[in-house]
This record gives sequence, C-alpha cells and structure tokens, in this order.
Amino acid sequence: MYIVQIASECAPVIKAGGLGDVVYGLSRALSAQGHAVELILPMYDCMRYDHIWGLHDAYLDLEVPWDGTAIHCNVFCGWVHGQLCFFIQPNSAENFFHRGLYYGADDDDMRFAFFSKAALEFLLKSNKRPEIIHCHDWQTGLVPVMLYQMYQYHGMERQRIVYTIHNFKHQGVTGAKILQATGLNQEAYYFHYDRLLDNFNPFAINMMKGGIVYANYVNTVSPHHAWEARFEAVGYGLGHTLEIHHQKFGGDSQWH
Repeated sequence: MYIVQIASECAPVIKAGGLGDVVYGLSRALSAQGHAVELILPMYDCMRYDHIWGLHDAYLDLEVPWDGTAIHCNVFCGWVHGQLCFFIQPNSAENFFHRGLYYGADDDDMRFAFFSKAALEFLLKSNKRPEIIHCHDWQTGLVPVMLYQMYQYHGMERQRIVYTIHNFKHQGVTGAKILQATGLNQEAYYFHYDRLLDNFNPFAINMMKGGIVYANYVNTVSPHHAWEARFEAVGYGLGHTLEIHHQKFGGDSQWH
C-alpha cells in the first residue's frame, strides 16, 4: 500500500512534542510491514538539518493558489533515518516557516492551512496518488476538507484519508479568513454545525472538527484515549462530533 503522511512534525528532524515521535515511529512500522511510505513536512528554518541525508530539490515550481493569488514553493526531498521526506518551502512575504519556531506565531492558523493546501497541491501536480493520506492533529485538519470539496474533482477522487488526533486541546479555532485564503469560500456552507462550525463559538470554524467530519477514518493513539475523548473532558468540546461520527472513529493505529 502507498501511504503519504502529512504532518507538522517528524522526529528527530522536527520535534516539539510527542506528535513527532509518533509520526516517525508509525512511518517506520508501516515501512517495516512492506508499505511504501512518504512524508510531507514544512521546511522550517529551525529544524534539525543534520538529521536529513541527501537533501535535494524535488519540485521547484509549485504554484499554490492562495488568497486570490498564488505562492511559489520549492519542494525538497531527503531521507530522515530511512524515511523518505518531502519538505515544502514557500517563498512569500509571510515567511510562513522561517520564523525560528515551529508553533506559537500569531498566524499559526494561516501557516498550517497553507501547508495543508500546499501538500495537496504537491500531490496533485507531481502525480502522486497514494491509496491513503494520513494526516495528524489540527494543523492538517483541513486536508480532508479540501480533498473532499476540491481536489477529488481534479483527479484525486480515489484517495482516502486517515486522520489521527494526538492532542484535542489545540483545535485550530479560527475565522472565515481561512476559507477565503484556501479557496473553500462559501461561508454559509461551512459555518454549519455538521461541517466546520465550532461547537461553542458561532463565529468560528474549527479545523480539527473539519478533519473529523471529512476524513474517512479518525483515530487516537489508544482505545482508552478514544473513549475519553467521546465521553469525558479530554475531547475539549468535540465529544458530540465524535459521537455523531463514532462509526468511523477508533482508538488504535492498526487501520491498515
């Protein structure tokens, strides 16, 4: 099976917490089982370049539609301890990933919405057609939304998405500007309880909720964590959404 992971971290090259460890460990485990696994990551200026072998350009003219215009990106490729990784480097005035940090900027919502859009644009234009796209946490919550609402109509109708939530506390709650920037638009459509509308803020969309609603399968790192997310405070307000989608929600990574 051909699997592409889209994530904001992968240890040891990009590690802010446990997410990076899980993404790397899962990639290695899937590769060991015989699957073809690739990763798409942001090209942060502060990541551990000393853990990348053979870094070279893979796609130098990626034009990503964004906020009514387009941002030119370079995509680089290299091996991180045996795992094939693609790094997206946008060239724009915003310098999304040249901030000296992974998280904590005021525009993190825009940074990772752009990364999600760029990752899908890279798959589309490089003719990569994985059977499974596996994305993680709020940073890539819009990947399933954009795949279903946009990219399936441009030659990516066969791709299926697994969405793993590691931390429910951070959900990517943001405003309508994200819809305009990504090209999703249609505020009246997405500001709906069954889609992206935040469960508690009627003026906000929730990127993690979007991932839950639109992914083909949603999971957490353990059955116990999945149960807690549905029925206790661990879900940070997403319990009802998980309950609605419980038939595609599980608690382990053995989805393959």
